[in-house]
Amino acid sequence: MALNCGHSTIKYLLFIFNLLCSLCGIALVVIGAVSLVKLDEIREISDEYNIIAPSVLLIVFGSVVFIIAFFGCCGAIRESYCMTSTYSFFLILLVIAQIVIAVLVFVFIGDVKIAIQKGFERIFNERDNKLNADLIDTIQSSLECCGKSSFLDWGLNFPQSCCSSGGTAPVCVPYTHGCVSRLSEFLESAGNVVAWVSIGVAVVELLGLISACCLANAIRNSERRSAY
Repeated sequence: MALNCGHSTIKYLLFIFNLLCSLCGIALVVIGAVSLVKLDEIREISDEYNIIAPSVLLIVFGSVVFIIAFFGCCGAIRESYCMTSTYSFFLILLVIAQIVIAVLVFVFIGDVKIAIQKGFERIFNERDNKLNADLIDTIQSSLECCGKSSFLDWGLNFPQSCCSSGGTAPVCVPYTHGCVSRLSEFLESAGNVVAWVSIGVAVVELLGLISACCLANAIRNSERRSAY
């Protein structure tokens, strides 16, 4: 099927674009996996929110982006109207879904931070429970913090997970930051990464969607001319 110069350019640009989208899909999976590992360490703090859900969705969408991008590559190179149109349809759904995820993260991140902070305070107050003590140790080691507001929350008997340098607790230098503020900073950072990466990839996909629609229209017009 012969396309004019402009449409042929769009075809190859769309192919290159989908190669980039494949890389974006892989990036989404990697970012989602990294944030999932980090968030999984503190998921037991709150029963009110499933804080790992955005990371899981990011992994799922990254996988879907990779598959759809591969479909788009095939449609562009083969100049298939059916494949290109199908690619455009799924890309629209994907862009909408990613924008929705970003909006939900921005809307609920404040509530999630408050719930996690309250959850940590509850667990810290019940630190005589071994499961809670282990969870507190994990959080303090991972986020480099100690106690709720500072190491003074432990009195003079803070655990080894509070030590910021060599030595054995309590004869060591403890972390100066409290875990409540560290948790808030960590969730804010993780939420922003998930939301802005989703928006950034959605914008790139929107450009690909416009190109795909132009190419699909050119292929259809070319098929009609060939029929006559």
